[in-house]
Amino acid sequence: MATRLLLMAGAILGGLGFLLIVEFGLSAGQVHHGVTVSGFEVGGMTLNELEDSLREREQTLGTERVCFFRDDLTLCVTPDELGWRVQPNLTAQRAYQVGRTDFPLGALGERVAAWVDGVNVKWEGGPRPAKVTKLLDEWETIFSQRGMELVRGHMRYKIRRAILVYPRRPFRIPLR
Repeated sequence: MATRLLLMAGAILGGLGFLLIVEFGLSAGQVHHGVTVSGFEVGGMTLNELEDSLREREQTLGTERVCFFRDDLTLCVTPDELGWRVQPNLTAQRAYQVGRTDFPLGALGERVAAWVDGVNVKWEGGPRPAKVTKLLDEWETIFSQRGMELVRGHMRYKIRRAILVYPRRPFRIPLR
């Protein structure tokens, strides 16, 4: 009985090891399937394709306006106006490393997570805090003239998130 259990455990471990080797071979030189960069699907791309794709995405995201609204007021800004500087090459490296670090168990765990739930990598870099503060000061003045109070911390967070959303959509401005 113990011999059968050992044989079965050995067969299962051997099968898993074989699947791991096959999986590493299939995605060699490519970003693992299920990996996204801020919601943008990048699985299956080579590192060079990923870097090029992220540079294009950076230009699109950086120049298209993001709008925020509250009641009859709409305020828009482009990420470039906020000094949005991301690092596509560093972001690409982070996405490419998913499922490649902590070999073999850590790598296997990341790959399974990517297949099952997906792994989202965030952009390296972001808007310049001083420019966001200046924008919030301007918006705060607009709202105070209307007798409303802007929730700065929540709005700062919303701006950082909103500039990564594509296709663009309007976001509600948090007020007290």
